[in-house]
Amino acid sequence: MNLHTIDLNLLHVLRTVYATRSASKAGQQLGMTQSAVSNALRRLRTRLDDPLFVRSTDGMLPTALVESIIAPITEGLDRIEGAVSTPRHFDPATSERLFRILMSDLAQMIFVPRLIAHLRAAAPDIRLETLEVSPEDGRLAMHEGLIDLVVGNWPAMGPGYYRQRLFSESFVVLMSQGNPLAKRKLTKSGYLKARHVDYHPGGATYSSLRRMLQKVLEQERLERHVTFTAGHALGLPAIIAESDLLLTLPARLADSMITGSSLLATQPLPFPIPALTITQQWHARAHRDLANAWLRRQVAAIFGEA
Repeated sequence: MNLHTIDLNLLHVLRTVYATRSASKAGQQLGMTQSAVSNALRRLRTRLDDPLFVRSTDGMLPTALVESIIAPITEGLDRIEGAVSTPRHFDPATSERLFRILMSDLAQMIFVPRLIAHLRAAAPDIRLETLEVSPEDGRLAMHEGLIDLVVGNWPAMGPGYYRQRLFSESFVVLMSQGNPLAKRKLTKSGYLKARHVDYHPGGATYSSLRRMLQKVLEQERLERHVTFTAGHALGLPAIIAESDLLLTLPARLADSMITGSSLLATQPLPFPIPALTITQQWHARAHRDLANAWLRRQVAAIFGEA
């Protein structure tokens, strides 16, 4: 027998007739006429090749086949009904949900401290996990439900994904407080004569900055003097604080590095670079998920510009 030929409504009728031992009583419970119940049983007899019930003075008595299958059928229908009737609800105060967020290590330094501080009060048992993969791998992972959110200056994921702007990010130059360039207005000449750190992360935000910075410099036929290329952000504040190197980076990230330190300072870039748009993106499959929607609201409330 092919399961695809079985209408679940027929099994629902079978269960009710089994419980009531009567087609008329089953019809009353199901809101069906007695003839409709009889017709459903007739279709099911054909599918199962069994009489299903025999009439007696005690009502409709189930056959041996019905007795053997009624328990798993009842359990299955109960589980299906429970699944579709359970009210959609998400309580951040009690939830232990794990959220996976795609972001670069730089974005993690900007977003995660404030987000964790906020969740400590609003959702103490919520767990966060950050990942850093390529935009294409991230797009696929969101499509498969493995990543809840992507935050940063990522390219639009395309059809089937939602995108919300959070803020525009400008760039500054981070340097040691003891660097002579920190004592006066930073000029283009001073910037170009200085030694620089070039950072090559895997994420998109700093890569976008490097492309825009390189484009501006090429247009003016200028070139930075890069003496150190870093593959990751770990230890960059200490490297800058203990050297004369300059690091061009997002303003919010520079603020997070300077917080609590008297060894670092920032200067505005001495030439204009277009600001980056920082967004959060999510897949359409998660658009109506109450937990995902709640997380998106928290991110927008904490980091979004009016």
